[in-house]
Amino acid sequence: MLSYQDCADYCDLSEDEVSGLLNGANLTPIEVCAMVQQYADSPQECRKMIKFLQDYMETVEAQSNEKRSHEIHQAINHFVANHRLI
Repeated sequence: MLSYQDCADYCDLSEDEVSGLLNGANLTPIEVCAMVQQYADSPQECRKMIKFLQDYMETVEAQSNEKRSHEIHQAINHFVANHRLI
């Protein structure tokens, strides 16, 4: 049986990426992995996921947590580098 961590690793998702997508998509962690896998080749869907991550970063920044904000920014960069946006 595959675990959540197996699915996240397969999708090359960090915990920060999953957290940001959870925040916007209102899904369970395993559903987030399935969503990313299903829409990995859809630029339109990947841009929606980037928006979720950006919204999450804004939430973290509102809490004045600079270290955490930087971690989320790195997660966004990782997501962008590994998914089609155009």
